[in-house]
Amino acid sequence: MALLKNVPILKRILDIGYTMLLVIFLSAIVGLILAFPVMWLWNYVFGVIYTINVFQAWALNVLSGILLGSNTRGK
Repeated sequence: MALLKNVPILKRILDIGYTMLLVIFLSAIVGLILAFPVMWLWNYVFGVIYTINVFQAWALNVLSGILLGSNTRGK
């Protein structure tokens, strides 16, 4: 790692990589936490017919975000 401290561009790339990994990890954790209410609501409404686990609720959250997400184009 001493070599990286002597080359500023490599240190900057490594710092950006660590930051990106941290953002991806935190996004996954927050997504899983937000999947629990979806799972509980789904199992409450459709529990007699079909129950889902937390990873299926997470996938349902992602899918609904893709399909029903906000439009980013300005007026």
